[in-house]
Amino acid sequence: MLGDVAVKPPAPTELRRFMERLGVQVLADTESAAWKDAGLGYLRMSDLELFDRLLANPRLLRLPLARYGNQFSAGVDEAAWKTFKPA
Repeated sequence: MLGDVAVKPPAPTELRRFMERLGVQVLADTESAAWKDAGLGYLRMSDLELFDRLLANPRLLRLPLARYGNQFSAGVDEAAWKTFKPA
C-alpha cells in the first residue's frame, strides 16, 4: 500500500502502473472536496490530462492505492484486498 500521499506523493512510474492496471478514471476521486474545489467536474479531459492532474495534485486520488504484486486496487475495496494473494 502506498504511504501518505500528502507527505510523499506517489512516484510517476508507480502511479502509471496503477493507471495501466485500473484505468485513470478509477484513480480519480470525483466525490472528494479537492475535486469539487478544483472545479474539475465540469471539465472534459483526456486520460493523459487527467493523469497529469492526479500526478500534480495527489489530493485528487481515490485512496488508498494498494498493490500486492500484480494486483491493484484504488479506494476502500475490502473485497479486492481479500483476493490479494501471492502469485
